[in-house]
Amino acid sequence: MSIPECTLRRATVDDLEGLKVLWERANLQVLDLERRLTEFQIAVTESGELLGALGLQIDSKQGKIHSEALTTPEHQDTIREQLWQRILVVARNHGLVRLWTEESSPFWTQQGFHEIDADDVQKKLPARFGDSTKHWHVLQLREESATTLSLEREFELFQAAQKESSDRMMEQAKRFKAVAYSILTVAVLVAGYFVLRLFIRNPAIFSPHR
Repeated sequence: MSIPECTLRRATVDDLEGLKVLWERANLQVLDLERRLTEFQIAVTESGELLGALGLQIDSKQGKIHSEALTTPEHQDTIREQLWQRILVVARNHGLVRLWTEESSPFWTQQGFHEIDADDVQKKLPARFGDSTKHWHVLQLREESATTLSLEREFELFQAAQKESSDRMMEQAKRFKAVAYSILTVAVLVAGYFVLRLFIRNPAIFSPHR
């Protein structure tokens, strides 16, 4: 049986119901994946039938391929290959240097994914991708130049400096607000004191019949 013509594209909210069914069949964590909908590339027929989905989580210059879900067994290899080519395009468009996966299908080792030393996993795997002690395979897409690493480090330092500056401004604003309230409180108390003294000395001033 020939595979139906399909379109490869990024998932949208309109695809969510179909994806939920696909994820449930693949025994994946549906609630978690719902929140990560836009990470998925999907294969869908002209009639709207969802044939497969594959996630790509991006962290800086690295990506994690995850949550593979495919439909009919006779078409799985073809759909997986098409989704993989789509993922590669997205990865290169983002300038990724490395891809990681926990997917166990032999297909991934055939594409060049391989195991690396546990120490290298600890050093290179982004914390957001998961537990570094699990069974990971990695594919190097391109070399990390010293310039690229330097720019990324400078950007991280810039972000940290911006956050520190923003936090400092917020703290200064809080202190200014506290001082302003203190001054206002003192002014009200002083005004109240003089009004009270005036009332004690000459209560007739405040008489409505004066």
